[in-house]
Amino acid sequence: MVVPGIVGARWVKWLDRITVQDAESPNFYQQRDYKILPSDVTDHPSAEKKMQNIPPMYDTPINSTVAVPADGDTVALPPSGIVEIKGYSIPQGADGPIVRVEVSGDGGSTWADAVLSDASHEMKWCWVLWKAQLKMAPGTGREILSRATDSRGNTQQEHSQWNLRGMGYSGYGRSGDLTIVETTPEAE
Repeated sequence: MVVPGIVGARWVKWLDRITVQDAESPNFYQQRDYKILPSDVTDHPSAEKKMQNIPPMYDTPINSTVAVPADGDTVALPPSGIVEIKGYSIPQGADGPIVRVEVSGDGGSTWADAVLSDASHEMKWCWVLWKAQLKMAPGTGREILSRATDSRGNTQQEHSQWNLRGMGYSGYGRSGDLTIVETTPEAE
């Protein structure tokens, strides 16, 4: 069974029967995994003390990813200085669709709007493909950031709140360690 907007760990992989109940499943994995621990939980013993009082993670967190260029790529910069960036994003739980994606090549000082794919951004739970044109300067160690916003106003922050197991991370999408090299008109 696929449950739109709910994190995949909560989906039923093989469905034999349906049980309606007013409490979370007592299953070991539902009780011990897929929970976002508070930042004061720093080790297994402190997690054990709080695990039963922490609500389960249900909603998929808002997220975006820079897919092209990928980490470590060398990018040929055309004379225009414009690089095409591509990626995807997902809304938070049932708060879709994604309504905006922005990209930055200067560490988040300035942002450029991406263009969302034609149809997918109209669907509440759908992954959205996007692309953007971004002015870049030649150099090494460059980074491209992305951040998404859904129809309920959820917007990715630079970093998610730290938690011991890293569950539900939704910080900016990043493609790093990029080398941007100038091209000459003859090389095109």
